[in-house]
Amino acid sequence: MKAQTILARYAQGERDFRKVNLRGQSFQGRNLSGADFSDADLRGANFKNAMLRGTKFRQAKAGLQRSWSIVILLVSSIALILSAIA
Repeated sequence: MKAQTILARYAQGERDFRKVNLRGQSFQGRNLSGADFSDADLRGANFKNAMLRGTKFRQAKAGLQRSWSIVILLVSSIALILSAIA
């Protein structure tokens, strides 16, 4: 689900966003106080400077998206190999 859809529903008074897929969406600086994101997939979502007072994240999946994890692993492996050679 797109961030704009969540924000529009939130503005209309909806607070139940359980089990939604919000991978990579940005809520930077937005007010989502009192929302329920329990069991949601929030990997890669941006909540920087968001107002989250009373917001629930029970058993939500968070962290990096799998593709970013693979990129970071490859870059660090290359850096390790290059440092061993030098």
